[in-house]
Amino acid sequence: MALNRTAVRTDIGYLSRRRKPVPQPEPARPPSHTMAPPLDPAPPLGPGASRAGSAGLTLGASPTFTPSTKATAASRPAPRPAPAASERLFPAPDFGSVRELGEANPVVRLNARQSAVGSLLVAGVRSVAWEDQQFTTGAQHSEGHKAGTPVVTPGNRPLAGVQDGAGIVSLRHVRLLRRALFVAGESPLTVGVFDGAAAAVAARNDAGLRSVLYVVRVGAVLELRAEFVPADASDAAIWAIFGFTMTTPLDQRVLLR
Repeated sequence: MALNRTAVRTDIGYLSRRRKPVPQPEPARPPSHTMAPPLDPAPPLGPGASRAGSAGLTLGASPTFTPSTKATAASRPAPRPAPAASERLFPAPDFGSVRELGEANPVVRLNARQSAVGSLLVAGVRSVAWEDQQFTTGAQHSEGHKAGTPVVTPGNRPLAGVQDGAGIVSLRHVRLLRRALFVAGESPLTVGVFDGAAAAVAARNDAGLRSVLYVVRVGAVLELRAEFVPADASDAAIWAIFGFTMTTPLDQRVLLR
């Protein structure tokens, strides 16, 4: 006789199958809305009055700065623009207003036009030394001896040197020049530019020191300064006093290959 194993036996209570209760999901609760208490109506404003306590955004209105915001903005230092070259210049007489440069009046300054037109001529020199923006340094003696490296302008002319016994600086390309040094010989130095302005420097001062004319470019203008060195100093010693170190020239035959 076959047994029916699927039927539930009622004669054995402890063997009956216990069914676990299935948890029922909780019903969704509608969101509760808490009503804010009604605000008291604001009292009516009189004519010309404004709502000072309003913090809302008003389109088209200018921003309001509180005292703390103004103090913070004022405490921030504004960036200062770089000073122009003309602002870095100390007061100096114009070239042509001082007839003779010496210990009493050692400095004069050319204006932008005098510094850019024609040539700066210095008569009575014993030697000329120059230095360009790339620190290329050279020199030339009045008798023709040369040292260092020449600086050639885009027009294939020397930037500085000696021509017809006078020292010369080509002012058309003055921005290539950094500084120059003119050593006086046995006669006074005479400096001139295209518009007729000129000045002189004695070959010796009262103490017997030799005069030199130191020329430096500041921005777009040239400054001339009379300096004095030992009378028996050689050109090389004078160049060393002013920090001129002759640049070793390159062999052009190697560069052209």
